[in-house]
Amino acid sequence: MHIYVIVMYGAAVLLLTALAATLGKAAWCAPRGPFGAVSASGGALCLLLAISSLQHLLVLTAHRRLIASHWLGLLPGPVAMIQATLVVLVGTWTLTLILRHWNHLGRAQSMVHALTDRVPSTAHTRQATLSTREHEVLDLIRSGVLSDNEIARALHISPATAATHVQRILRKTGLHNRRDLMLLSRGTSAA
Repeated sequence: MHIYVIVMYGAAVLLLTALAATLGKAAWCAPRGPFGAVSASGGALCLLLAISSLQHLLVLTAHRRLIASHWLGLLPGPVAMIQATLVVLVGTWTLTLILRHWNHLGRAQSMVHALTDRVPSTAHTRQATLSTREHEVLDLIRSGVLSDNEIARALHISPATAATHVQRILRKTGLHNRRDLMLLSRGTSAA
């Protein structure tokens, strides 16, 4: 069982280090803004977890006498300093992100509520009368396929037939446009 734990900690160190590097690269290449900031803090958090996993790995391997025990004497000082520094950096960075982007997140949430409020509450129940083909068209629209040509290509039908299906779906659901259909719940199945 100890060998299994040692192998898992080793795998965790490798995966977390790779993830930290990937997120660090994403943060470096991203334009200035929330994505880059979140990528940087995620990378720092992964690095912190990798260091913690490495510390546990070295302690376990030393206790199982797989590495020389003198390595344990070297661990507490430098590793603890790195961990403490990363904890402070990640905590500070997280607080900064929250304070800096809280208003943006609030506005985004308000926009989501405003968009979902546009869909009539009875629209999802009227959806039950859709045919199988109309459900296929609706699923494509929900996935972001909005043009008649794209729908026609995906379903191997003509663009005019795709437009007819969309118009029937709009009539049956009581909605006004394709973007409203994107917000329609998936609650009911075809009749």
